[in-house]
Amino acid sequence: MSRNPVTLKDIAAILGLSKSTVSRALKDHPDISPETIEAVKNVAKGLNYHPNLVASSLRHKKNKIIGLILPQLSYFFIPSVLHGIEEFVHNKGYNLLILQSNEEYEREVENLEILLANNVEGILVSVSRKTTNVNHFRKIIDMRLPIVFFDRVVKGLNTDIVLLDDATGAYESVVHLLNSGRKRIALCTGNLNLLISRNRLQGYERALREYNIPFNDDYVISCEWPDEAEQETLRLLNMKNPPDAIFAISDLTMSGVMKAIYKKKLRIPADIAVIGFCEELFRNMYQPILTAINPMGLEIGQKAAEVLFERIENVLPVPIEPRVTYLNGSLMKGESV
Repeated sequence: MSRNPVTLKDIAAILGLSKSTVSRALKDHPDISPETIEAVKNVAKGLNYHPNLVASSLRHKKNKIIGLILPQLSYFFIPSVLHGIEEFVHNKGYNLLILQSNEEYEREVENLEILLANNVEGILVSVSRKTTNVNHFRKIIDMRLPIVFFDRVVKGLNTDIVLLDDATGAYESVVHLLNSGRKRIALCTGNLNLLISRNRLQGYERALREYNIPFNDDYVISCEWPDEAEQETLRLLNMKNPPDAIFAISDLTMSGVMKAIYKKKLRIPADIAVIGFCEELFRNMYQPILTAINPMGLEIGQKAAEVLFERIENVLPVPIEPRVTYLNGSLMKGESV
């Protein structure tokens, strides 16, 4: 699954020291000379050494804590995911330590260090928008500490992932618009560094191809926040040949899309159709009620926690290769198409 983690024995062999001397040097023991401490720490840093907290926890009573890193607690989708995770973790007799990255890479790295310091038995993560360097997560994988990514994941990590089948959901959404007679379908996507955005773009493109609708770059906007989505949607609506439908990939961007449509005083669906990924609670807040793919927040949270505990409890055969688990979100028909 991954290369063997660096051990005290590896550092000791390089420096010609004993394991106990290396261990004490890393803890700044007063019996170890400053020169030796410095040499040991330099080698440890160069080898990307991390203490094996999993092995440590086995020598002591388990603390029954699961770590969770979220991008922001305020997003529409996140509370449903959190509810699914918390419920599953609680039923297992564990506690949940929740941290948020606030969409900042540096904060995410700091969150991970906090979880390690608290000796958590497993970690669940939805990455920040700004995360492109994943070395902080590779350390966790190398330490053999169970970790599961959900919803927002990045390339290059060999670990368990739980996702909505975004490509299929996007495909079905666009097909629904095409079957309703729409031909000029715009896509409001997110940060294409994230797999969720790339998958939904892929589903959009597939539907257009199958219906022989040319892909138009002008109809694809990339937005991360509601105000960006509003401004970009206004630009679309002011085009000489504006779209007759808009597909938004998240609750967050949908709010900006809808504000722009209301500003232009367009009628839904008479003037423009709207569809997206939207929680049941929030699609009912709009007039008319939105047609949407259910993003399965509760179910994703439950499944991510279930996969994590399969690792923690070793209920799967060994060796266990990392798995990508997809959940299917159903199309909830409203009055916006």
